[in-house]
Amino acid sequence: PRTVRAAARAVLDAAALLEPPLVLDYVALVDPSDFTEVADDHTGEAVLAVAAKVGDTRLIDNVRLWFGVA
Repeated sequence: PRTVRAAARAVLDAAALLEPPLVLDYVALVDPSDFTEVADDHTGEAVLAVAAKVGDTRLIDNVRLWFGVA
């Protein structure tokens, strides 16, 4: 989970440099059952949720991920 969170943040930070810039509201890796943040050692299902604005348009998206035991 730590690597996924960092990669998502890096992509979104890079998009903030575009014109018009992407303005991040949030990026979170959460448990799909209660939407609490998952720990770095989480295994099982999680949802990567993102909300941001580009100009006057607010973008909201999420993707379900599965983390196995390494």
